[in-house]
Parts: sequence; C-alpha cells; structure tokens
Amino acid sequence: MNTKTEILAFISVTVNLFLLCLGILVVQKKGGLPYLIRKALLIKGTHYSAKINSYNSFYYRHRSSQFQILSRSGSSILFLGDSLTDECEWTELFEDPRIRNRGISGDTTDGILARLSQVIKHYPEKIFLMIGINDLLNEGKSPVQISQNYRIILASIQRETPATQVFIQSVLPINNQLYGMPLDSAKVTELNAYLQELAKEFSFSYIDLFTHLSDRQGQLDARYTLDGVHLIGPAYLLWKTAIEKYIDGESH
Repeated sequence: MNTKTEILAFISVTVNLFLLCLGILVVQKKGGLPYLIRKALLIKGTHYSAKINSYNSFYYRHRSSQFQILSRSGSSILFLGDSLTDECEWTELFEDPRIRNRGISGDTTDGILARLSQVIKHYPEKIFLMIGINDLLNEGKSPVQISQNYRIILASIQRETPATQVFIQSVLPINNQLYGMPLDSAKVTELNAYLQELAKEFSFSYIDLFTHLSDRQGQLDARYTLDGVHLIGPAYLLWKTAIEKYIDGESH
C-alpha cells in the first residue's frame, strides 16, 4: 500500500468514525433505542405501539445528573417537561433569572416520576409542567394511563411542597404530515381533558396552549414546526404570551 492510499484510507476511516459518533449523539438526543425502532417501523410501514420505557437514555441520565448538583433556591420558577421544554432558553425568553429549565428531551411521565424528588426537594415557587406526548408517541400509553401518572406527580408535589404553584400546560399535538407517522389528535384532546379535570381536583392552574399552536385539523400548525413535533422560535413567542401573566404573579 503506497503513502497516498494509506492517507486516503486514514481519511475515510476518520470521517466514518466521526459520522458514526455524530449519529449516536443524535439518536441519544432523540430518545435512544425507541427512536431507532420508531424509524425502522416507519420505513416498513408498521404502526409503532411498543410498551417500552423510552425516556431512560444516556441524555436523560446526563441531564438528570446535572440537575442533582444545581442551585436549591426555593424562589425559583421551574419549567419541567420533555424536549419542548428542554429546547427553549426560558431565562432569556422572559429575561427572568429566577427561571430554570428542567426539561429533558425524550422524557415521559415515568421519567418525571423517576426524577421528581430532585425537583420538589428544592421547594420551588412555581412549576410549569408539560409532559405526555412521548408517552403517546413512543410508549403507546393511553390518555387514561398517562393521566394516572399525572395524578401521582401532582399528588407528590402537593404533599411534599404545598406552597408551590403548579401550572399544568396542555399537551401539544403533532403534525402528522411533517412527522411522517400518524398520531390520532383525538388522543391529545382526550388527554388534555383529563389534565383540565386534574387541575380542578388539585386546585392547580391549567393553561391551554393547544389552541394557540394547533391548526383547524387539531394538529400542530406547520407554521410553528419543522419536523412536526418540535417548535421553532415564533411558537415559543406565542407560548410566552400565553403564560407570562402567570410568571409575573397571577395564579388563575
């Protein structure tokens, strides 16, 4: 093998290793193995409904471990949820240093339950909660099952840190055409109905974001997403408008 061939071989191996590492990082950020299963079944035209825990990825564990060591101030406002929460710079959006992001991409209601103790032990002033779409998409849970997990989450918060104000934000729909895998929007509507009832039961606040970001078909408006699930800047501006009065002090 001559020097030129060796150099080309080295470059090829290096590029392939880089792409492989990049691919692994992307997959972990999107939820790990369940993301690959979902895509594989999509290619085969198979409906995905596996009952597996999708939240427990390396990314989940890395992010959760960071939260364990961060500030314990009780005057904080926490945004708790999945990638829709994780991907926003909330402190800068509201220009409010009290706000802390506790979102983890790929998280589910089971994932919130698994790390809830690290949230409530700091006795936050307010919690803005949005979780559940990954339960529907990745784990095939029913709205009833998801609401049961919500009940445990809300009861734990109310019991352990009763002074904390909780704002239950409606679960957002997806855009089936952009996402490439259908989700019955009626399930999102059903889940949000349960969340409204839970808000009343626990005397927490319910915030309807679904109406602000959905189209006439009840799907995520294509103006606010690129992939059918996650949000772009203008969507977060609408989100901000919908909740800023609660950040500033109004509880209902």
